[in-house]
Amino acid sequence: MKRISLMLVMFLLVSGITIAQERGGGERPSRTQQQGRPGGMGDRQQMTPEQRLQRETQRLVEQLKLTKEQEAKVTAINKKYQEKQNFDWSKMRDASDDERAKMRAERIKIQGEKDKEIKTILKADQVKLYDDMLKKREEMMRNGQRRMGGQGQ
Repeated sequence: MKRISLMLVMFLLVSGITIAQERGGGERPSRTQQQGRPGGMGDRQQMTPEQRLQRETQRLVEQLKLTKEQEAKVTAINKKYQEKQNFDWSKMRDASDDERAKMRAERIKIQGEKDKEIKTILKADQVKLYDDMLKKREEMMRNGQRRMGGQGQ
């Protein structure tokens, strides 16, 4: 009886492992394979710098109802900060906690400078909308850090 029970347990264990491997082969889809999600991380990885610049500017045009003159100025500001904001995430992964904190602070500082510059070309009602957008972005970042076990909460 013990032998039959042992064989049954072994059979169930092997069956479970086999079924688990058939479902996905144990591999997670890469970010480049996640293109089916509009605006998802996979899309961001596939975009050229020009496409990212255009997408970011277009998002502000739509959400803030920018004039053509404002659009041209926002495009110039986005282009100016694009190189500064180009970030090598592999450095972040390999860095110590102190180095990560410094890198994060630098990214936040650059983004703050960019936000301040964008606000100078906006009308008062647009500044309020932009501030709301920034608050939502900050909230999403905080929630994302908590979800991923990040620091700085």
